[in-house]
Amino acid sequence: MPGQDGDDELLALQLAVYQQEDPTADEALLTRLIETVRARSTPEPKPSFPSADRSLRLGPDTTGLTVESVIRFPELPTALYPLLDPAQEPLLLVHVRNTSNLPRRVRVMAWLEGLSAQVVKTVELRPTESALLQLSPTLLPDTLSTLDRLQWATLHVVADDLDGKQERHDTFPVLCLARSAGFTSAVVDPKTGQARDLTRYYGAWVTPFAEPVQQLIRQAAELLPNGRMRGYQPPPAGLTVEQSTEDQVRALYQALQKLDIAYVHSVINHGVPRRYVAQRTRLPRETLQTRSANCLDAVVLMASLLEGASLEPALVFVPGHAFLGWRTERGVESWHFLEVSMLRTKDFDAARESGEKQYAHWKNVNLRFHPVAKLREERIWPME
Repeated sequence: MPGQDGDDELLALQLAVYQQEDPTADEALLTRLIETVRARSTPEPKPSFPSADRSLRLGPDTTGLTVESVIRFPELPTALYPLLDPAQEPLLLVHVRNTSNLPRRVRVMAWLEGLSAQVVKTVELRPTESALLQLSPTLLPDTLSTLDRLQWATLHVVADDLDGKQERHDTFPVLCLARSAGFTSAVVDPKTGQARDLTRYYGAWVTPFAEPVQQLIRQAAELLPNGRMRGYQPPPAGLTVEQSTEDQVRALYQALQKLDIAYVHSVINHGVPRRYVAQRTRLPRETLQTRSANCLDAVVLMASLLEGASLEPALVFVPGHAFLGWRTERGVESWHFLEVSMLRTKDFDAARESGEKQYAHWKNVNLRFHPVAKLREERIWPME
């Protein structure tokens, strides 16, 4: 995962720690990284969004209305966009003001040409009253699967005076980012002015029902007694639920190891502005097809396997890295952790030991912990 933009020392430390086979191998180096993060625990950089182009104001001398538009995402993160709350993270802000001495009714429509449905908002304004409208056109059902590369789209914004004539019709270029573009930070909290943590949206990359994922779960089941992947059901005789759960996670890890997945640090996102903290992230089926993964690719793949086996994974993020957690027993707040990037070089016990150490080091510093079951309750659903 990428580091804090513009901080060369921090990035160098992250690379030094996470280029090791085991990120906990040099504990002094890991401690140095943690202390550096702790010392610099300031809010993430605030993304800057374009302001309204006030040179294009129309209406005061003709219709008695002014309409101004602000595009909050001139580079549209297409993977996250369908999951964002339109009330909190709208694509478009339209400021409408009635400068006349009569009440006016105004309809504002917006759509991405060829990609979305129309979104429509209507407002009635008293003399000198204004309104700020938030609009997020809904992408058409089959659109997301086509957004596998950068492409430009045209955003239409139309404002009509319902008691007279069309006030204005503007178009804006929007760069649609590939759906593989994930974001740690890309939107601003209007209450604090700081960038929001978006790591929870990586839950959309956890796709347990993808056919290659289900096939691999089937292969992992063959490594268990009686070929059964039980989830949290009653365990085999002589085992606790926690032991049975760990055996299933071990089997899934070992089934992945047989694929000989190579670690490839492929994180570049073409078209993503430097003000965003982002990286390219493969879907699990893509990782299985190419047999290559970075740390986050491997984590969302392993999480997909666990969720597909009716276990409860968690995505764990620390500065510059991600690893996996799993709930030991349904309804119990007990978790274990796994360093999935060690797939090719270390056995399950070593990967678990590394994950447990990392959690212990980071838990009181800058760790973001996202149980996937909770993300589903927040309506962050599988991307496919």
